[in-house]
Amino acid sequence: MAVARPLDFYSVHTYGHGLHQHNPLRPSEALQYKLRGASKPCLVSFSSKFHTFCSKVQFLQNPSRKSIFGRGLSRDSSLDEVLSAGQLIKEYVEDGNCEDAITLYVKMLEFGLPVEEFRFFPCLIKAFGGFSDVGKAREIHGHVLKLGVLDDVYDVNSLLGVYWKYGAIEDAVQMFEKMCKRDLVSWNTMISGLCHSGDYMGSLRMFSRMIHDHWVLPNRVACLSALTSCSSVQSLVHGRELHGFVMKREIDTDQFLVSGLIDMYMKCGDVKNAEYVFRSIINEESIRGNPVIWNVMISGYVFNGCLSHAVEVFLEMLSIGLSPDTSTMVAVIVLCSQMLDLAFGRQMHKFCFGIQLNNDARVETALMDMYFKCGDSKAGLEIFQRSLNRNMVMWGAIISNFAQSSRPDEALNLFHSYILEYGFVDSVIILAVLRACSSLTAKTRGVEIHGLVVKLGFDSDVFVGGALVDMYAKCKDIELAQKVFYRLPARDLVSWNALISGYTQNECLDEALKAFLDMQFEKVRPNAVTIASILSVCAQLSVMMLCKEVHGYLLRKDFESNILVSNSLITTYAKCGDISSSWAIFEKMPERNEVSWNSILLGLGMHGHADETFGLFERMETAGMKPDHATFTALLSACSHAGRVEEGLKYFKRMVQDYKIEPQLEQYTCMVDLLGRAGHLSHAYDIILTMPCVPDDRIWGSLLGSCKIHGDERLAEIVADHIFELDPTSIGYRTLLANLYEDYGKWNEVTRIRSDIRGMGLKKTPGCSWIEVDSNVHIFTAGDQSHNQSDEIYTIIESLTSEIRKAGYIPQPLTVSVGLDEVSNENLISFKDDDLLYSVASRKNNQKVSTEMMIGSFSVNC
Repeated sequence: MAVARPLDFYSVHTYGHGLHQHNPLRPSEALQYKLRGASKPCLVSFSSKFHTFCSKVQFLQNPSRKSIFGRGLSRDSSLDEVLSAGQLIKEYVEDGNCEDAITLYVKMLEFGLPVEEFRFFPCLIKAFGGFSDVGKAREIHGHVLKLGVLDDVYDVNSLLGVYWKYGAIEDAVQMFEKMCKRDLVSWNTMISGLCHSGDYMGSLRMFSRMIHDHWVLPNRVACLSALTSCSSVQSLVHGRELHGFVMKREIDTDQFLVSGLIDMYMKCGDVKNAEYVFRSIINEESIRGNPVIWNVMISGYVFNGCLSHAVEVFLEMLSIGLSPDTSTMVAVIVLCSQMLDLAFGRQMHKFCFGIQLNNDARVETALMDMYFKCGDSKAGLEIFQRSLNRNMVMWGAIISNFAQSSRPDEALNLFHSYILEYGFVDSVIILAVLRACSSLTAKTRGVEIHGLVVKLGFDSDVFVGGALVDMYAKCKDIELAQKVFYRLPARDLVSWNALISGYTQNECLDEALKAFLDMQFEKVRPNAVTIASILSVCAQLSVMMLCKEVHGYLLRKDFESNILVSNSLITTYAKCGDISSSWAIFEKMPERNEVSWNSILLGLGMHGHADETFGLFERMETAGMKPDHATFTALLSACSHAGRVEEGLKYFKRMVQDYKIEPQLEQYTCMVDLLGRAGHLSHAYDIILTMPCVPDDRIWGSLLGSCKIHGDERLAEIVADHIFELDPTSIGYRTLLANLYEDYGKWNEVTRIRSDIRGMGLKKTPGCSWIEVDSNVHIFTAGDQSHNQSDEIYTIIESLTSEIRKAGYIPQPLTVSVGLDEVSNENLISFKDDDLLYSVASRKNNQKVSTEMMIGSFSVNC
């Protein structure tokens, strides 16, 4: 007779009176039930629980089913009848009739069959697992525990499988640790279960423990799960060890292992070893015709940006007569998206028609995404509207693409249509519509979506939380962004990046640096996006020391090879006054994109190296890079700084005629600044009046500054009227106009403007500058005499002023208005003499200066 072995961990669930109760096992329960006069401790009350459960099961009256009631089970059933019943239960489970299998087992209990002779508990456990209810799994667990059959490793393995199937991780782990005996299936179940649950490192530790602690050699199943874990955490070291083990066991020709190895190497960025595995096995006839191997290679190449190699493998696949499947075409269409090759994408679209995959939902979604990425949103929308397979993934894709393609209004309209059609949303749709709100800076709509998020319980989702942080930061509400961030139950890299970039965009620079430190304190490792945000902070603060510290961190963490990081370094060094370092980083880059070229062009122009800027643009054209709006902004800005009017007009004309780029407000602003500085005020004014876009206060402000330089009082008044109409509270431009009247001695006008400033309650914050010398920051404001070296400082300024007068520059007189602390001077003066680099930049007092972080904008290298 079997004896129940109670364990603290195990429990059973009863279903009485329609209520779900959780009762721990008690040894005394085994003596509470007698079946027809015979003591059956192994059948304690559980048969009644089974009976109660089965009474609730509704069976279909299907004549094809095997009858479970016409077997003639008698009260004097024999061992043969137990075996027959067990065999029938097995057949029921194999046929998917889990209810019939359980009901037959209950009949066995009712008719007093010797259940201790039952040998089909793994099938019975599988039947309970068919209800997709972990509670049922715990019921059968408690039953077999009472029967004392958990010494059988097959029964325990079946329970392990059911627990992992329904995500009862803690139950599975505790059961595994209490197992008296484990076989290869036990280890495989744990390794694959941990992998599928997302605990990839736990899966690898279990794999290692199986080999090193228990001397169990893994089979292909364990190796496949371990390879998946290596791919997920990009652990190349463990992956190579697995590769060596697979080769030693001579199972490296297994098709699944081959695809697993290729995928692992590709995910870890080791393209050469992936190619080696592929080429060493692809001539095997049994593998050559397997499209999965080819798909993994194509997807891997796309993942690593080896786009031309992906095309070659795809063409090779076609050349051997192997027909692509859905996964192949999705990978190739994604390839078109990354190449931004619309012509190739259209060819693939036609090819999908030829192989009758054009109506596949995954292919349609990939095609729609490709058209949006390649700039043909009309074709992408047509695919969506004609599709008969519209699912939540496709809805999420089109809403997200509209949000990213500067058409966020359509994204919000589509979201409204989706709600009307489906009546519910998932996290993917929420993420897409939040991205649209971010693009529109539509805080009101964002708050509405936030309310929906809370109502649906998505506010604990780390991805949705990160999107909410980004939305509020883009909408300039950094306080709400902080609240959402710090209420998240878990904070991942994406949410930290959203907060740091939000701080950076809202000029909360000290907070961004602090968040960067807090992020590392919480063991979250920064990525290229994080570093780009921090480098943006360095650029805004113009702190050379901080920039070099971050650069050193990048070198230690091997981030410098990342193209995004390198582009940010180029910009940051240029804004910190070190164009030589910017140039050195650019020249060392193994791969450059349009942003790389634009960044160095803008840096060279900013530092007055016009000829070098023009020469580099020719190199850019020779390299086959297509210039964009940012490229011509950099060129026109360089022309403006150097006063090269003819070159500026030439590049503006080339932008329109040669490259068919429609000028935007930024390019028009550069042209107005260029012409205005050179004294062509009427031409600059005509450009503003005739340009197709609406002028803003910046372009009018640029012309007003030129009017002051060249003393055009009449035009200055006209321009000022436009500015004050756009921005009535602009104190900077009012001060500039007052200074212009002061130059002409029109004191009545000066008094009128200053009275308007006082009457409107406007107050100009005095300019603040700072300099970093020998790692010390020296700060001084306009008209400041408090610095202990102020006499020497003003002596040097007078000397520099004298030198630049000799060079032909006529400096504007320094004007100080007592009571208003208003100063009119050049925003940026650069003077370079051999090893001396002297940079002066203006900064507002309301921005914090942290001496501890060595924040400053002057740099003197002596």
